[in-house]
Amino acid sequence: MKIKFALSAVLVLAMSLANAAKVDGGPSAGCEGLKVATGKAGKGYSKLYADLVKATGGQLKLCEVNSEGGLDNLDILSTKKADVGFVSVDTLKKMAEGDPNIAALQVVATLNSNFLHIVVAANGIDFQGPKKWGVMKGDVTHVQISKLSDLHDKSVALVGSAQLMVRQIDKLLNLKMQYIDVPTDEEAFKKVKSGEVMAAFTVAGWPAGPITKLTQSQGLTLVGFDMPIGSPYAIRQVSYKNVGIYNTNLVAVQNVLVTRAFTGAKIGEVGELKKAIQKSLPDLKDGDYEPGWNEISSLDAKVDWPSFFGTAVASNAGANTKKK
Repeated sequence: MKIKFALSAVLVLAMSLANAAKVDGGPSAGCEGLKVATGKAGKGYSKLYADLVKATGGQLKLCEVNSEGGLDNLDILSTKKADVGFVSVDTLKKMAEGDPNIAALQVVATLNSNFLHIVVAANGIDFQGPKKWGVMKGDVTHVQISKLSDLHDKSVALVGSAQLMVRQIDKLLNLKMQYIDVPTDEEAFKKVKSGEVMAAFTVAGWPAGPITKLTQSQGLTLVGFDMPIGSPYAIRQVSYKNVGIYNTNLVAVQNVLVTRAFTGAKIGEVGELKKAIQKSLPDLKDGDYEPGWNEISSLDAKVDWPSFFGTAVASNAGANTKKK
């Protein structure tokens, strides 16, 4: 019995040490490469990271730091838990207003776009009114959401980066929506089906995994963005056959890969990363990788943010860093 107890104790200790090697979805304590802040495992940013590792044959020393997405990545970069990370330009600009560490980040590469997906009940929601004279059923009100502007003064669920993006857009458009922040797409979709909210907002590249998993039999669909919007946003059309929507207008915003403003050898490591992405881009576009890579015309496409100008040679990198 004593031997069994001792073995169990050793096992528990080993498991504890293994778990301690990872903090907040971060890489193991022994990570020697660039730490890359991505998103939830198996979703947009994390998939792009996995593609990059595969396309480069694992030649780069990289460690993934999983997170809740772009908004979370900025906090991770600000607190030095990662070296580079994925984020959308609107989130970057807004969060830089209150954090000098975020304001100092530099754009390594211009990537694909993120889209704001608006999920609603396909057949609308019926609401039972109060009883009449205490006995008779109240009137039934049917509410059908067919476009963004129908959500004026309505309750909506926001997931991940949509929690900031929708609030920013709402200020511009004065829709006065009532927000409920939720941790997952699944929870947000359940709230739509139950009628607790009239729409769920989620942000992802096209095609978005959580949206492609929906079916028409589930009673959910997407609606379009029908109001004017300016920079840094744009209107682009997308289709999702699985929920029966084609050429529907959604809001798009540019994704970028950013780096902390290093002054030492890590400038060279970031330069090697950019060089590897550039070299692998044709394969990433032609091969069995995420469709988002095919949106990229140039890693140096202009965005309204200072660029990274380091080189792939660590010893000379410090002399080659400048801002626009």
